[in-house]
Amino acid sequence: MPRIGIELNNVCNLDCGHCFRDIYRGVGDKSNLFFPLELLEKILTEAKPLGYKYVAITGGEPPMHPQFGEALEMIAQHGFRYHFLTNARNFAKTLKAVTPKIRRAQLANISISVDGATEATHDQIRGKGSYREVVSALATCKAMGIPTALISTINRANRHEIDQLALLGAHLGVERHVFVHQNPTQHNFSNDLVLPLSEWRGVERDVTRLRNEFRHEIEMAIGFYTEYYLPRCAPLTMDDLNIDYKGRLTLCCQISNYRDGEQDGEDVVADLRRESLPSALSRLIKLVHQVHQERLEMAADSARREQLHYPCLACLERFGKSTEQTTIVQLQGLQAKG
Repeated sequence: MPRIGIELNNVCNLDCGHCFRDIYRGVGDKSNLFFPLELLEKILTEAKPLGYKYVAITGGEPPMHPQFGEALEMIAQHGFRYHFLTNARNFAKTLKAVTPKIRRAQLANISISVDGATEATHDQIRGKGSYREVVSALATCKAMGIPTALISTINRANRHEIDQLALLGAHLGVERHVFVHQNPTQHNFSNDLVLPLSEWRGVERDVTRLRNEFRHEIEMAIGFYTEYYLPRCAPLTMDDLNIDYKGRLTLCCQISNYRDGEQDGEDVVADLRRESLPSALSRLIKLVHQVHQERLEMAADSARREQLHYPCLACLERFGKSTEQTTIVQLQGLQAKG
């Protein structure tokens, strides 16, 4: 389903060891880190005639927006279905925001991040007490009949728990479980969380196997190995739009506000505070066409073709989100642990 992704804020109440975003976690004035609701109103109004009917809310930690409930109300009043991602901290407050009738009616699901099937593993990545908050939130949603989904980022710390993670989702009644490759940053390399590229295919095989062993939907997020070299991800087919917390249309949520990105790149397309969404989309179309053309040329070049097996890694390189040494070279240089 075509959807608009809104980064509702750029603040978080956790400091996860694997996070690939440059998120503010300090104190002081954070007003410029929250998406303004008047801009949200403008975007929803302009998106509806284009056929977009779904909003995916990300962050930061979206419920930390001081007007989170009002944002949900606005989205629902415009007739959009929506879901949001959360780490489940302060979940009682989050539930209050979705309780009003129209907000609940338009809620597709609450997606909750879980990065360990055990308390020890999850809390190692996300901080002490986080696992119990997640399990409690999922149990509460199940009791209230609120659909839930799980997002699990697979890395060195939890690679051995993929089966148990799927089992946890089954026990807690989730509808969907998405497994994601660890986006590499220098921060993640420093925390020894990034799997060597040689192990990524094994992760994908395990997730594929699990799809036939459980009743709930299990899938691997885009970014997995492919023999098809041309772009097929939702951002590059324009089924997914991403609007960052500054109100800018960007190419993709995965490379938006990237931790290793030292400055804005070509992926930042337009400032929607100053430009209409249709006008900005015409510029996005040009960028998407350019990327397709570049990939077509790379696919025809045997020396560069191998870079395209993992499309997200290719975009990290293309849009300058990696450091001095290329991401793929760094991943290939990692050693598997016994």
